[in-house]
Amino acid sequence: MTDQPIAGGCLCGAIRYSSTAVPATVATCHCRTCQKGYGGPFTASVAFRKSAFTLTKGTLKFFASSKVAQRGFCSTCGSPILIDFEFSVPFAGEHYFVRIGSLDNPENYKPKWHYGVESQLPWVHLNDGLPTQSTADKLETVGTLATGQGPSTS
Repeated sequence: MTDQPIAGGCLCGAIRYSSTAVPATVATCHCRTCQKGYGGPFTASVAFRKSAFTLTKGTLKFFASSKVAQRGFCSTCGSPILIDFEFSVPFAGEHYFVRIGSLDNPENYKPKWHYGVESQLPWVHLNDGLPTQSTADKLETVGTLATGQGPSTS
C-alpha cells in the first residue's frame, strides 16, 4: 500500500483515477498493436491490481483491440488510459496496464523490462540493460494478437 493514492487522468480532465497499491510492474511494449493503438514507437505502462484501481471521475470507453485485450480511453479527448488483458502477457487478468503518461507523476515509474521487442522499430535503441521479451515468448502464437484492424507492416 502507498501512503497516498497514486493518481492520474486524461488530457481534458474528464477521466480521473487512483490506485491504493504500488504497481506490480512497470514495462514498455513495442508490439505492433500498441504502436497502432497509441500512435507511437512504443508505449509504457504500470500494472495496477484491479482491486486497488478506482475511477474517481468519468467513465472510460473501451475498444476491443485484439482477441485478448480491450483498451480504455477518454471518449471526450481520446487520451489512452489503460489496457485490460484477459491473458497473454505477464500480470494479465488481475491487473490493468495503465499508461505512464496518464499518471500525475510519471517520472516516479521507471520501466523494469521491455515487451514485444520483435516489433521494435530499428531506430529505437534499448541501451538500458533491462530484460526483453518477445510476444512469442509468452504466446503460443503471435497470431493470437491479430486483430484484422487494418494493414500492418510488421
